[in-house]
Amino acid sequence: MTIEIKKPLRIEKIKTLLEKNERILFVLNNGSFNRDYIVKLQKELSSYVVSEINWINKLVIVPSISTKTVLENLNKFYQCIELFDKTAHSLMNLMAETFDIDLNNSSEIYDLKKNRSEKQRGQINDEWKYYFHGKGCSFTNIITEQFLDVQIINGLEFGELDAYYLLKFIQTTESLKEMSLILNDESNNMQKVIEILRINDYLIQLSDENTGRLIINRNKKPVDNTIYSK
Repeated sequence: MTIEIKKPLRIEKIKTLLEKNERILFVLNNGSFNRDYIVKLQKELSSYVVSEINWINKLVIVPSISTKTVLENLNKFYQCIELFDKTAHSLMNLMAETFDIDLNNSSEIYDLKKNRSEKQRGQINDEWKYYFHGKGCSFTNIITEQFLDVQIINGLEFGELDAYYLLKFIQTTESLKEMSLILNDESNNMQKVIEILRINDYLIQLSDENTGRLIINRNKKPVDNTIYSK
């Protein structure tokens, strides 16, 4: 259900709407959704994920795994993202060494993409192949079929998160099968994990601008037996 609004609705009103509508898309005609409002809404709606689409002033509310489930597995979910982050940077550095390019020079990456690759595809070694597309580069392990997609438009920062691609990384990583089962192949569940990690400051914005583009907070890790407010 899509609803156009002039200002953010009261949480009680949203709960009433959710009793009759499983999914809601709010379109704000003027202004933007305040981050504190979104956080409060997410904390109130424990069986949903609340996601903002910043550039078009939209708020999406859809069913997801419970906040309780995310918090109970928060350390392991953080470790999933930590592994993605390390693997992404490792593969980009391997690509730089293999093809002798400066990752901080976008023209050299573009040259590899357009002139030194076959239809923007290639192979780094006997284990990894790559495919450039749009603003990203996908890597696939030839042996294990592990997959990850890396955004290559942020200088030397390659850890930008995308719910769909992060889920695919977890699904194709053997050591993360337990977490993949919890996520149940649903990108909404992955987005819920991202939102809860962000609320608890384990994810941070890529820039000072409120773009919603997130990376792992490398200066804050979950501690075992931490009690989180629901």
